[in-house]
Amino acid sequence: MEPNLSMGVGWESIFAFPRSHCAGYCDATVAACFCPSNTTYGRIPPPEDAPLEAPPVQRGRPMGQFCQPNKTPDGQATAWGTMEPADLFGPEGWCTAEKPKARCECFLDGWGGATCEDPYEQFCFNQCNGRGECNLGYCKCDKGRQVERPWIADFVHTPAAQDFAPNATRKRPLIFVYETPPDYNTLMVQYRLTSNEFCVPRHFRTGNTSTLSGAQACCVCLRAQRGAHHLWEWTYALEAGFLEMLLQSEHRTLDPEEADFFYVPVFTSCFINPVRDGADSLRDFFYGVSHNRVQGAANMLLEAYHWVQAMFPYWERRGGRDHIWLVTHDEASCWVPAAIRSTSIILSHWGRMDAHHTSGTGYSADVYSNDVTHPQFEPDGFLGKLNLTQPCYDPVKDLVVPLMKTPEHYRLSPLVGAPPRQRTWLAFHRGRVQADNPPYSRGIRQRLAKAAAEGGWLEKHKIAVGEYDTLQGDYSELLASSVFCPVIPGDGWSARMDDAMLHGCIPVLIMDEVQVSFESVVDLSTFTIRIPEADAEKLPDILQAVTQERREEMQRALARVWQRFTYSSYLPYARQFRDLQQQHAAQRPAHGGGADAKPMSLPEAAVDVDPAADDAFGTIMAWLHSRIEATQ
Repeated sequence: MEPNLSMGVGWESIFAFPRSHCAGYCDATVAACFCPSNTTYGRIPPPEDAPLEAPPVQRGRPMGQFCQPNKTPDGQATAWGTMEPADLFGPEGWCTAEKPKARCECFLDGWGGATCEDPYEQFCFNQCNGRGECNLGYCKCDKGRQVERPWIADFVHTPAAQDFAPNATRKRPLIFVYETPPDYNTLMVQYRLTSNEFCVPRHFRTGNTSTLSGAQACCVCLRAQRGAHHLWEWTYALEAGFLEMLLQSEHRTLDPEEADFFYVPVFTSCFINPVRDGADSLRDFFYGVSHNRVQGAANMLLEAYHWVQAMFPYWERRGGRDHIWLVTHDEASCWVPAAIRSTSIILSHWGRMDAHHTSGTGYSADVYSNDVTHPQFEPDGFLGKLNLTQPCYDPVKDLVVPLMKTPEHYRLSPLVGAPPRQRTWLAFHRGRVQADNPPYSRGIRQRLAKAAAEGGWLEKHKIAVGEYDTLQGDYSELLASSVFCPVIPGDGWSARMDDAMLHGCIPVLIMDEVQVSFESVVDLSTFTIRIPEADAEKLPDILQAVTQERREEMQRALARVWQRFTYSSYLPYARQFRDLQQQHAAQRPAHGGGADAKPMSLPEAAVDVDPAADDAFGTIMAWLHSRIEATQ
């Protein structure tokens, strides 16, 4: 196939053009662009009469979104490309040279190295139970003798597959996980073409080493540089992580007749974010040109809802009260369709409780409360699918759950055994402010940043509020060095509640009519402060009025429940959790706290906790157990 350089001339920007545009060989099977077949390192597909699962004759080198030519052969700018054609197709080009002058990104999972030709293990849930080959999120079962792959051993756990004795004691609640069509989950994992780290809680790298993905403090993906090491983190990691935890849990049942609850895995966050950069046609499958991202995600939920109703009898049995949906995006609990939200259990990060609500995001692509019509998709308008008079969150039947953060995220916390630090900040909040975007954060971050700058809070009160470029430093170290940590909304939920809890920093909640993680489960009054939004500028006076005795009392109460805000029992996290504990334990004799350190008062058990005990997953299971009778 010849390079296709004629399409798209005249577009204003690479970001205006469909991200899936391909100037090489477009493999529709995986929706990926490769070097043209007539180039030395181009994609050569299997013969037309080959079996469906036949691999390509030559895999070829990939050409990602930013690895497209910026000119046509006659010199016109393509605008959707960034590379000189010679860097792709010339004598030293990516598609032609053994050692190319320029390098393209190895964006497809399972392939790395200098020219994306070194294979490594790809991500699949529970690694295909150790009995199959993983290909971009899909499992192909082994027909013959299983090939030993020791690097996946720590990621395979299948207690639900064992035979239970008739009188065996089972760990309730028992949860049946629907095997929904892959359009709602696995396909999203396959289409994570922007980066291997997107959409999954863990992934492999060259050499089959494993890396964990977890929620960061801001944005979809934040590259935090620590020396020469780069840490990628996927904000919505719980979406896929919770599914894998369920698949590996003793709470899973393969028999729907004995189930207490039914889990419907739909990856709306993965659909909203990286998929939009890699597969525009997939986006159009769920909504038309007049819809925005979250409205398309709502349509995806509705499709899954209708599939459950059509394929199984269990929704009708209890009116959906025993069905569980996890929606992790910014305001996700608010745009869940009324057919689901009115009865089902919604797990989310956003506990907004006011009725007659409208979207509060500062990002126009996610405003769920703008009505749209479409002659085919929405002849009666989109908002008819929602019920905006109903609060986004019902504290009785729903639950606000913590974000899934890797132990590495809180590695310098004294709660995981790090040497205690002097808490030199009275309060610390680092994150986007977006001063020119008042809808963002309900204007609270903007007000606090302005008040802090004008009032000299940093110098007078040791209260730090600002953006990443003005408050530089290791995030874990800074949190572990602060007494109070403001919890303020962003485009919806805030990661700061969980950040504070994981570092022993007293959360200061500044969000009216919004519940935070596990607020309906634990007594937050013992270790948090809540300030009305109207009093945000009074933050210094309010915090300085808290006595040292009360601070220590709240810190001790926080230390008793902090592990409920981790997912430390998740097998890959548990290993990293223990490693951190051991590393810090080995350092304790050398540090001994230090004469200048003023550690907060914590029970000694706080640094020696069992990662499998009383974490967030266990807390969710315990809460569900308490709801069994109500759902029946």
